[in-house]
Amino acid sequence: MLELLLVAALGISLAHWTWVALTPRGVAASALGSQLDAQRAAPVAKRNLFGAAQVGKAAPAVVDASPTSRIKLLGIISRGVPGSGRATFALEAGKPRTVEAGSQIVPGLELKEVHADHVLVARGGSIERMKLDRRGAAGN
Repeated sequence: MLELLLVAALGISLAHWTWVALTPRGVAASALGSQLDAQRAAPVAKRNLFGAAQVGKAAPAVVDASPTSRIKLLGIISRGVPGSGRATFALEAGKPRTVEAGSQIVPGLELKEVHADHVLVARGGSIERMKLDRRGAAGN
């Protein structure tokens, strides 16, 4: 009986540590999400439920940046505060440039937010997510 109890305890322990090891890491939420929360909290009368134009600006949808873009994300310096920090980009000419959140990378392309594994950039009124390619960095 004791042997059966010990085998069951070992199985439960192994299941727990497997679960802990295989659970994906959480990603910090975007500051743009707070705009959506504020919009959802608006009174029902102000939501314009039947398709009328919104008075305030709606938060733009975040899409992944095109993989064929000539500007590549090389590195991230995050300050621990979601949205702030710096990022290093390889520009069209191949020259790297480090930019702080809120600044322009090139004319027409602004770095909005910096996160641990991606950045959000604004291009022509839309928000794009550029992911950091860790596989390319591991080979160096």
